[in-house]
This record gives sequence, C-alpha cells and structure tokens, in this order.
Amino acid sequence: MRVANSHSIQFFTLDNLVVNPRLARRLPPALAFQYHALPVAKDNDHITVAMADPTDKAAYAAIATGLGAAPYVVQADPVAIDRQLAEIWAQEVQLSSLRLLVYHQDSPIAEKITAYAQYLGQLLHGKLDFFHMPQNGKANLKDLAEKASCNQDLVIFGEPDQSLTQRILSGPAGCRAAEQLPTSVLVARQPRWPLKNILLVTRGYETDNMAVDWLLRLAQPSKAIVTVLALTPETSVMYQQASTYMPHGLADWLATDTPLGRQLRRIAQQLANWEVVGQLRFRQGAPCQQIQREVATGDYDLIVLAADPADWWLRRLLGEVVNPLLGKVERPVLIAKPTTT
Repeated sequence: MRVANSHSIQFFTLDNLVVNPRLARRLPPALAFQYHALPVAKDNDHITVAMADPTDKAAYAAIATGLGAAPYVVQADPVAIDRQLAEIWAQEVQLSSLRLLVYHQDSPIAEKITAYAQYLGQLLHGKLDFFHMPQNGKANLKDLAEKASCNQDLVIFGEPDQSLTQRILSGPAGCRAAEQLPTSVLVARQPRWPLKNILLVTRGYETDNMAVDWLLRLAQPSKAIVTVLALTPETSVMYQQASTYMPHGLADWLATDTPLGRQLRRIAQQLANWEVVGQLRFRQGAPCQQIQREVATGDYDLIVLAADPADWWLRRLLGEVVNPLLGKVERPVLIAKPTTT
C-alpha cells in the first residue's frame, strides 16, 4: 500500500479544499461512497486519495482497480468526505433535472425570449415550462411566484412592456420579479446569445457561492470567458485620483485572509478545475458604480450575482446592488437565490 508519507499515514483536512470535480469523478461513485474515498490531488500519474480508513486493504484494492492505478492515500474525516462527494455527484443529478420557468407576454419579443430560453435550456440540460400573459395583460407576480415555488430552479423573466410612467412609478418589472420570486431569476433584458462573455459580481459573501454555481453551469458548456468583478469598499478621495483599475491591489486582495480574499481564491480554483477561462477585476467607487463602469467597457452577454439580503436592515448595512443594477443596465442579469427544494 502506498501512502503520502512513507513513515505514517497523514491526516488530511478537507475544510478549505476546493475539489477538482474532474479528478474526483475518476473514482466511480459506488466505490467512493462505499469506502468514503475522495481523489484530492494529482501529480503527474500519481493520484492522492483521502480515505476514511486507509488501513482497509480491501478498500484500497477496490479503489486502485477503480482508478486504474495504485493511489497514494491519506486519512480524512468520513463526514467531510461524504459531504464533498454529495456535492460532486449531486451536481450531476441537478444538471439533468433542472426546471426552467419561462415568463413572457404575447408580444413581438416573445419569440426572442423563447429562443433564448431554449438555448439556455440546452446549456443547462433543463426542462422548460412556460407562463405567459396576453399582450396587454398585467404581469401577475403572485401567480408567477406560486408556479415558481413548485420545484422550479430558475425563472427566465421576459420583462412586460411598460410605459415610461409605469416604469417611474413602480420601477422596472425585473426589479419586482427579483424581489418577489422565490427562486433564482434571470431578467432577460435584451437577450443575446450564444454566451461568449459573462460577468460575475462577487462581494465576498457566503451567498456568492450560489452565483458561482450558476456561472459554472453556464460558462463551462458555452466556453464563455468569465470576468470576476470583486466589489470592494469605496476608497478615499485621495485614492480615487488613481487609475480606474487597481492591478497592484489584485495581488493584495488575493493574499488577504478576508471573506473577499478567500472567496476570490476559491473562485479562481473552481474556474481552473472546470477549465473555464477567467480573469479577476477590481474597480474604484461605490459598488453600483463599479459594476456600471465594468459593464460600460465590457461586451458582456450576461451578468451573474447573488441576490441582496432579504432583511431590509441587512440591505441597509451591507448595501443594495441588485435593484440599482437592474435600474441602470440593459443586459440580461441572473440573480442567484437559495434553492427552495
């Protein structure tokens, strides 16, 4: 039996590990779950596997057969291993069973919204359901929310026609949809496809992980190039006189032990694991200004970000981004929310 350390079996902590799903899936799921085993690293032709019990010779032999090579082994907590395995293999199920609810009015743009939704459905391996209104009908978000709550993963929302007065008095319909619908929402404003360039907005929050999940699902099959815009606190007037971009700050943020620094390192690793081409970007100014400036200079087909906090006091404390963005930007925007299933 080969171990990572010739003198003793090392204990490997999975807490901060970003697993490479392609590597992990080299071990058949039946074996992985049966023996609590997870491939965690590859060096040339040598694969390191974290196991709950590296001394189990039968398990080692089965894993070696499954991989087609004798692995190095380290010990890890079985609960942590099973948690990682569940995430890795659950994604395969999700990709084959996503449900996409498409909303549009019977208007000239309906055909375009339908074609756009069909394209996204192919990327996501999703099943499309439709909810539409007559051309002059009033969008009933209550009915749409009720249907969206029935195991729908994403609502593709074609905004209804609004007069200038309606838009001023009640705000863009996409803003209300993003607030009131219980699941993730893609406001399909001026839809464009195929996806070639996607902007991911991250704030270093735990909820950003939901946005990253949608990003990977869309960017990997479409081969889109990803730009990650990290929203940073507004700098002082002195620093605002500097260049719009902050190339030196990028390395500093990546090295910091802050929520945003850790999130950026995790995203960078996930993009590499899924072989998605990406770049990181920083800008200056208020958060909404940072996004608007990036969108103004980038030819983005889609913007992806997590929903603002549901509690009003958290929105006031942390700042609101989604509604100001939808009020200013004429691009499709995907607002990621926790799953309701």
